[in-house]
Amino acid sequence: MKSWIVTVLLIMIVTLQVMAQLPNSSRELMHTQTASTIDAGQLQIFSDMNFYTKAGNFIGSGQPVNFQSVNYWLVAGNAVFSYGISEHFDASLGIRVYQDTHSPNEYNLPGDLFLTVRTGNYSFGRRHFNGGFLTSFRIPVGKDHNYPFAEYASGAFEYGFLGALSFFADPYLPHRAFNMHFNMGFWNHNESGKVLYTYQYDGYGHSMGDELVATKSSKDFRMALAGVIPAGLFDFRLELSGILYITEPDNFVYSAEEWAYLSPSIRFRAADWVSMDIGADFRLSPKDRQQTTANIPDISKSVDMPPNYPDWKIHMGLNAAFNLSGGSSKVRSDYVREEAKEKVDLFEKVVTEQEKAKEVQQEVDNLKKVREEAEKEIEELKKELED
Repeated sequence: MKSWIVTVLLIMIVTLQVMAQLPNSSRELMHTQTASTIDAGQLQIFSDMNFYTKAGNFIGSGQPVNFQSVNYWLVAGNAVFSYGISEHFDASLGIRVYQDTHSPNEYNLPGDLFLTVRTGNYSFGRRHFNGGFLTSFRIPVGKDHNYPFAEYASGAFEYGFLGALSFFADPYLPHRAFNMHFNMGFWNHNESGKVLYTYQYDGYGHSMGDELVATKSSKDFRMALAGVIPAGLFDFRLELSGILYITEPDNFVYSAEEWAYLSPSIRFRAADWVSMDIGADFRLSPKDRQQTTANIPDISKSVDMPPNYPDWKIHMGLNAAFNLSGGSSKVRSDYVREEAKEKVDLFEKVVTEQEKAKEVQQEVDNLKKVREEAEKEIEELKKELED
């Protein structure tokens, strides 16, 4: 038991040194994937709306005449559809429904697609641990990519692999007791040869520059760690997530820094099939830009805006689960929990009956002892009468 505690502490220390968030896929947690697959025949629908806002004031003494604060709203809406294929396989399709990019196009509607296939539910360690593996793809559908204040989107077909490990304090009722989840994987932005930035034209239709094409494909190593404390209808959750670049992107990429976020959240389980989430991201990585973005406009040089990623972000979501295999609306995990609870109750009943049987047997042994003593006294009385 002490060994896994030490391992978890080491993972937490390492995770604090790395940065960024995982791509959009199944959202049992905000940014961390579990090693447990969705029940076969079950469709889970997750939604997430996240936002950051700030009124940016001009930096420096040479403020333009009639300058007003730049009010930035960074908003993104996501929907994820996850389906259980079998006991050990599920698939998720994530859709970035809307994302404000603050570009000439202003927003992506829709944004990119995210496809994830997961194999998991491989238990070991007396069912305290589950192992899993995920393959994810980012399919560029949105019109704009490489925009500031958001995770790096290259506009290319991106892909990655992720290993997942889950620990459950109670193997019989895994989601009713403390549980932890750890991810470690690789992501390829695959942008080599892709146009990452196109200079805008002036009011006379003249080009103000050329297109900037990626000279390499950036790759990163990513990690995430999450802890969940169930408390009745509520799940209290805390996550750390991040990346380290294996191959850094070109210097004309917005928001291409390595980064780390701490993400507390609460899930309210209103019913067996519906739940609500509220949470926040708090940046742990340095505020200053770690990699200099060159040759492209940077509003943070003249307006008080984040030089890379926002300090915070708020998340809200509504989730639902439907059983498409027919029968009761309860999902398999509910039946598993109920069956496990019945087994635990039966075990406790057997133990109680055994304890009662031991008490009865002890009383019987006491009666036998009393009878033997009484018979001995009778024999002694008979002997005295005969004498």
